[in-house]
Amino acid sequence: MSDKTPRPPSLAILFLMMFASQLALTIYLPAVVDIAADLDTSLTQVQLIIPAYLGAFAVMQLVAGPLSDTFGRRPVILGGLGLFTIASIACGLAFNIEILLVGRFFQAMGACTTIVVGRAIIRDGSEGKSAAVAMSYMGMAMAVGPAIAPFLGGFLVSWFDWRATFFATGLVALSALIAALPRFAETLPPEMRRPPNIPAMLRNYGALARNRRFMGYSLTISFLTGTFQTFIVAAPIIMVNQMEVSPTLFGFYVMIVPGTFMVASYLTGILGKYFQLDFLIATGCGIAITGGLIQFGFAITGNSTPLIILIAILISNFGTGLAFANCYGQSLSSVSPSIAGAGSALTGFVHMGWAFLISFMLTQVNDINVVDLGISQTATTLASTTAFLVLVWAVRSRNENRP
Repeated sequence: MSDKTPRPPSLAILFLMMFASQLALTIYLPAVVDIAADLDTSLTQVQLIIPAYLGAFAVMQLVAGPLSDTFGRRPVILGGLGLFTIASIACGLAFNIEILLVGRFFQAMGACTTIVVGRAIIRDGSEGKSAAVAMSYMGMAMAVGPAIAPFLGGFLVSWFDWRATFFATGLVALSALIAALPRFAETLPPEMRRPPNIPAMLRNYGALARNRRFMGYSLTISFLTGTFQTFIVAAPIIMVNQMEVSPTLFGFYVMIVPGTFMVASYLTGILGKYFQLDFLIATGCGIAITGGLIQFGFAITGNSTPLIILIAILISNFGTGLAFANCYGQSLSSVSPSIAGAGSALTGFVHMGWAFLISFMLTQVNDINVVDLGISQTATTLASTTAFLVLVWAVRSRNENRP
């Protein structure tokens, strides 16, 4: 083999790609006020940056997955990284809010390819427990970004200005692109690719939607990840405005919340070698519900405190981390490799779509309080468990009991 032959992408490169996409989601948060002042707009307009990113991220996944099934993984993910890099720079150069929002839209379009195609690449080369182990490390990448992004963004804003947060994101994306170019080999053979066919793409999505096992895993992880969204939307108002937690301390809370997710993601890579993956998912759902019930119980009794809120979300987030990689691995293992890109796209769409929806619903609540937080956290964890029990566990039990 020639030394110039590209090598298969390492987990480190995939980790860097996914890390960049998650970094972009929240790195600018410490600069919201500065952005509004500099671009002469309202805070409400600036807050549209998150829905613009989540919405574009969700929808584009339905396109990126099938594109990778048609043209291969390499051109789609490298092209997405290039778009992500350019759009990040455009955001940093924006001179009004409209350009910034458009830049965020295209930034999300490019970033989503790293998630969708990255998962499909893992499916191309592994399945079952080995896929879950690889997915667990990808899950850690998706947690590290939100964990350190506000912390890093605060330093960048204090040292430079708000534009530096977007330039930094672009630099990370460019680094991933440079690292991937010489060693990113194609993982989907030409004979397994599907020609562009919109009716066929819709049929694939229809078949995936009717696959109870696939949808069960997809809905389970989508509802579980809603716990973090409830915290991000509700906690700043409750803890800072109502409980008078200092912004500095709250920033520390935001930084450590994904920590339990990362610990659980790491543990599931180890535990997956010894336990059935569905058992780990069920355990994760149970732990997540426990956190939601603690949140709700202390809220309705009037005994909620900043520490209780933090502990409850940490518990739920640990459960999410325990199930996250296993759900993604199991969902993609339940479909043919030839439509793994479409499967990854639909799972991601459901995941990000619920994140967008629950965030939007919480922003519509007037004077949000700890009870609202407890209800939303408990509801989304209960929904995840219901989806798993009804669409996965019950079907599996019936199949096992057949003579």
